[in-house]
Amino acid sequence: MNRQLERSIANDYLKSLSTKVMRISLLKGGLIHKTFLVEAMNGESYVLQGMNTQVFKNPNLIVLNQQNIARFLASKNYPKHLLELMSNEQKVFLLQDTKGQTWRMFKAITPSKSMEVVSQPKQAFEAARALSEFHAYLRDYPADEMQASLPGFLDFKNRLAYYQHAREAGIPYRKTQASSWMDKVTRYQSILDEYFRIEPLLPTRIIHADPKLSNFLFDTTGKQVLAIIDWDTIMSGTILYDIGDMIRSFCQLGPEDQETQKFAFNAAVLKELLTGYVHGPMNDHLSDVERDHFLLGAKAVIFIQGIRFLSDYLLGDLYYWVEDESHNLRRAKNQFKMLEELMDLE
Repeated sequence: MNRQLERSIANDYLKSLSTKVMRISLLKGGLIHKTFLVEAMNGESYVLQGMNTQVFKNPNLIVLNQQNIARFLASKNYPKHLLELMSNEQKVFLLQDTKGQTWRMFKAITPSKSMEVVSQPKQAFEAARALSEFHAYLRDYPADEMQASLPGFLDFKNRLAYYQHAREAGIPYRKTQASSWMDKVTRYQSILDEYFRIEPLLPTRIIHADPKLSNFLFDTTGKQVLAIIDWDTIMSGTILYDIGDMIRSFCQLGPEDQETQKFAFNAAVLKELLTGYVHGPMNDHLSDVERDHFLLGAKAVIFIQGIRFLSDYLLGDLYYWVEDESHNLRRAKNQFKMLEELMDLE
């Protein structure tokens, strides 16, 4: 595929470096943005992204947040790689094409590798320790500089209300197809009741808010974490959200949209995640209520992700990219299967 439009945007960025695109290829795996690897004639690689401005309605705010975070972490001598946004010759970080698509480009962190599934439990330990380190270095980040890129993203009560709307306003035949999974939402809502009980006791922290496995770049051996990427969702929230979402992402034994009768939960990886996090520097700063409720955070996040996928399915796939009309339903089913297997471990 020629990809003339993407090539033109990338060349606009690269002109400031006196180089051009040699090769451009689509990177799969993202649910929100359209991402490409750009190999330039100067021998360097870059990541070009077409931003989903239906989801992230204020891309300029994201750029501001990311630049502020990068400067702050650099001033603290943060030991991992930082995200480096590129600008064109006019010092513009966000470009628009003729169709109105907003683009940005980063310097690629190479050589590195990302993963969709943990191949060995030790990788989970290293990633969790890296997340603990990320939290610790951002512990003193000035709160007034952080503006939420997705207002309401961490509001579980709002997510539940949106699901109730989807349950009422959803496409009739899809409500029929999803009826047994909608019953599970009712059955497991007590998880959120318990989470809401402790929520007022949780300290507000700066969190990543999307610490899925593919957002950790490892070295080529897969043993050491080089960087935590995708800072779009960094915002004020609770540590339990990040730990819970990490457990949700890392402990699945296959893609979250696979068709399966049993969505196996990897208990060995769970153990490594919990051990790795408390072996990181953030452990010294956790409150007792945070430390005592890691698994409740995981159950709540998995439950919420299940109803997010289910809501999107019921309303006709408005948010997540889908490859067929049952894609979001498969994703929702697997979240609830995962939740059940985590509950069985206790």
